[in-house]
Amino acid sequence: MRHFGGARLLALLLGVLAPVPSLAAHWIYIGKSSDGADRVMLDADSLKNDGQFTFVDILTVYATPRMNSYDITMDRFMQRTAFDCKNHTFVAVKTTGYLQGKRVGTSHATVDWKDETVPIPRDPLSDRIYAAVCTPAAQH
Repeated sequence: MRHFGGARLLALLLGVLAPVPSLAAHWIYIGKSSDGADRVMLDADSLKNDGQFTFVDILTVYATPRMNSYDITMDRFMQRTAFDCKNHTFVAVKTTGYLQGKRVGTSHATVDWKDETVPIPRDPLSDRIYAAVCTPAAQH
């Protein structure tokens, strides 16, 4: 049997137990991407209603790291997303990419985000996100 030193055991446990950014206190598993490879979660503690819009942090964890269009390799990204539940629209306000638990890139916050909303897609994953964000129970 192999024994790990305290520091190595702690690093191993953190790698296993900290698969999402640690600032969130209440990640809810929503489902897998349409290809079944990536996991999608949202932070229930980040839900904030601000008049017409409800904000939430949505995390996508890739099955394997990948490079985005800006040549940044990441294994997950978190989007601060605004939902207009009444009009069934949304917009990504800010995106942050992570690799092995470290932030590797952040988009600029979308200044005119209220003018950039688009219809929420009609697919099972989007329907679950909409229900988690826009049902009366989620609003309180």
